[in-house]
Amino acid sequence: MYLLEAYVTNASLNVNRPFTYLSNEEVEVFCRVKVLFHNASTQAIVTECTYTDETIDQIKERLGYEPLMILDVTDESPVISKELFDLSIWLSKTTVSPFISCLNAMLPKALKTSRSQKGPKMIECFHKYEGDFSFTKKQQEVYEQLFDGIEASKARKISVSIINKLLSMNAISSYFKEASYQSADYDLSAFQTLTEDQKKVYEQLISSDKMVSLLYGVTGSGKTEVYLHLARYYLEKGKDVLILVPEISLTPQMIHRVRQRFNDVVFYHSELSDQERYEQYKRVKNKEVRIVVGTRSSIFLPFSDLGIIIIDEEHDQSYKQDSVPCYHVKNVAIKRAIDHKAKVLLASATPSLDSYSRALKGDYQLLELKDRINHSFPKIEIIDLNKQIRNHSSYIITKPLEEEIGKCLSNHKQAIILLNRRGYSPIVKCSECSSVLMCQDCDTPLNYHKDENILKCHQCGRTYKVIDRCPVCGHKPLLYYGFGTKKAEEDLQKLFPDARIERMDRDSTYKKGAHELILKRFEQHETDILLGTQMISKGLDYPDVTLVGILNADAGLMHQDYNSAKVTFDLLMQASGRSGRSADSGKVLIQAFNPDHYAIKAVLNQDYTYFYNIEMNYRNKTSYPPYSHIIEVVLSDDNNQRALSCADFFYQQIRDLPFKIYKPFELRKSKASYHYRLLIMGKDLLNMLKETHKALNTYIGTRKHARVKIDVDPLYLE
Repeated sequence: MYLLEAYVTNASLNVNRPFTYLSNEEVEVFCRVKVLFHNASTQAIVTECTYTDETIDQIKERLGYEPLMILDVTDESPVISKELFDLSIWLSKTTVSPFISCLNAMLPKALKTSRSQKGPKMIECFHKYEGDFSFTKKQQEVYEQLFDGIEASKARKISVSIINKLLSMNAISSYFKEASYQSADYDLSAFQTLTEDQKKVYEQLISSDKMVSLLYGVTGSGKTEVYLHLARYYLEKGKDVLILVPEISLTPQMIHRVRQRFNDVVFYHSELSDQERYEQYKRVKNKEVRIVVGTRSSIFLPFSDLGIIIIDEEHDQSYKQDSVPCYHVKNVAIKRAIDHKAKVLLASATPSLDSYSRALKGDYQLLELKDRINHSFPKIEIIDLNKQIRNHSSYIITKPLEEEIGKCLSNHKQAIILLNRRGYSPIVKCSECSSVLMCQDCDTPLNYHKDENILKCHQCGRTYKVIDRCPVCGHKPLLYYGFGTKKAEEDLQKLFPDARIERMDRDSTYKKGAHELILKRFEQHETDILLGTQMISKGLDYPDVTLVGILNADAGLMHQDYNSAKVTFDLLMQASGRSGRSADSGKVLIQAFNPDHYAIKAVLNQDYTYFYNIEMNYRNKTSYPPYSHIIEVVLSDDNNQRALSCADFFYQQIRDLPFKIYKPFELRKSKASYHYRLLIMGKDLLNMLKETHKALNTYIGTRKHARVKIDVDPLYLE
């Protein structure tokens, strides 16, 4: 008999430990098994299997309870490697998250542990036997067209009735096999010769003894070409290569460039179906492909021998996961690089403050590309919206921006217009009592979507019918304030009725493949103006874009968050970098109400260092990251008093710690839940993690009801 230690599928922190089960057969470690837990069938992953000659009574006496027998073994081979298992343990400790949540974050859905598990797609195939069969002429013809491994869907297209007859005659038999990825061949392009600056960066990285390098390269400086040469270098050494991009919208262009050079590449991102993700995961695990391009979750793919991890746009907030486990890709990449003795290249035109400060201190190797490939930066102008309003001009598409768009179109060039707010009108307000229409489940104003004629909550997604009377005082009409991408699209079309305008935001890209189709049409000049949210602000490289217009550019500065200036600066700098990337000069018009803010001024002068120095001085005075660490604890419940009570209890466990502790603070209601936040701030992260684990264990022991979410070094605190 065998004793199994197995983690059960339950993301709750109060079962964040293995349970003991019995098996009549040996089960390989890291395979899944089906077990009973709380009288329900679920899956668990085996982390230890030992033979015992003890009797059931002896085991029961030693453990204090009688362990159950497993119901079934799910896998023939382990679903995860020892390295990824150890990474799960590390991730659980450093993010204060349940181990099973960390493990499931690494796996495609077909391999996750869950209560109702849907396995990989299976394909029926036929096996053909040789022998003396008495065939009719038609049966003989069909039989001769068959071959071992032919898929049933293809075989039955010949003749369903004859295939069934051949099966009944035992001339053929059917069996099932897993569906597998079918790669296609592409015409490869030659590598471009690196410029002197690019070559210097390339050689500095491969010759350095530093594990982590930061490539601070201005927009249009040719960072991607450096990535491709580095990928070739490590592939030729027999190593695996991972190139990470933050947004799904960036994936098509990066995929195209990498595929042009290397042909067979794994692409791993959220638009893949569950089956596609499983197939790509298997290709990496089976060492069929050694280079991967993907978004955040790609960091967990089962590489056997990583050579380099390249994180493009390393500053981007998309690299931090909001849900449990709240990990940051950068931390996981460095951990995996240590385990694989690999290198990490962080790259950005607007590096994170933490990465740049570490590079300046010498913790990371600092690499720089200070000039564009075309040696021409776009001309940037700031349009003061206060003056536009005083002159009774439109503040959506101002007159100067309208004129520049007209020039751009008349020259048969393309424009990108950025507005980081989707929808039509973000606020619907009563003209009498000034009440704002709010979501019933969230403390969030409803956003009017004109084309669908609905009110929508951008927090939870709930939709409401449009009303004409105020639900508070009964007065009408209701007024619509502000504007989003749909309203901007409408205004642009009125101003330029002959222009081909396309909008790219979450509402227009919810269908699979929508990102790629929109960008392909823009690339092929089927679109004149591309209007969108932040997903069009970075990484895109189109030679005919000579104008970028940024609407409501300083809206992000209104957020009461320590990181708002950096996020705004990043967005504007990255968006500005889309203009004038080829032989034609570029122009950028930034519409803002606060043109004198240092983030706006830094963009005007394309001066990252200016922004960095001012922002770091502010962070130092306020002890915000990177001068300290923050651990955010959020207690949530559908009962407000219970959420507050649980938050107060947690606070009592940490109030006397030698760190700066913030009392429970009520956050906005969202998704019909009430939330209270506690903050722990300090410089000693290891000790902060240790004490947070202690407080959490005490909280769990009391069996409190409120859900707990812990975020180590959150990127925003609004």
